[in-house]
Amino acid sequence: MKRGTLLLGCLMLAASLSAVAQSASKESWIGIWQGERDGQPSVTLTLADDNGELGGSVILNVFGNDNGEARVVASEPHVLVHPRLDGNTFSFQARRIDHSAELMNFAVVLSQSGKAQIHCVNCGPDAPFVELLKAR
Repeated sequence: MKRGTLLLGCLMLAASLSAVAQSASKESWIGIWQGERDGQPSVTLTLADDNGELGGSVILNVFGNDNGEARVVASEPHVLVHPRLDGNTFSFQARRIDHSAELMNFAVVLSQSGKAQIHCVNCGPDAPFVELLKAR
């Protein structure tokens, strides 16, 4: 009897953890997400579900230093490649602006507060984590 109760408890715990891990529905991702660095627009992630799966584009702003202040000197638009939603993490790839064979790998993690954080996983040790807010 105790073993059956323990097993049932473990199954219920696993089910509840699974529900938390997959709490971010596709609809919660759809929209325009914007992030800033040093008070300047840094990234805009636009997600839609036009063909049954999440897809869209990302605009990455390139920063320069103007008399000690960061400012946007260029914007790089990219179409999302291989988008994938896994629980609270949305991942995708984007082609580098120089069209090299290597793709940039991005991970966007949605928090329970409704904010997200984007990071280029293979862009080097200085690649920033940028907080994203969904535009309303």
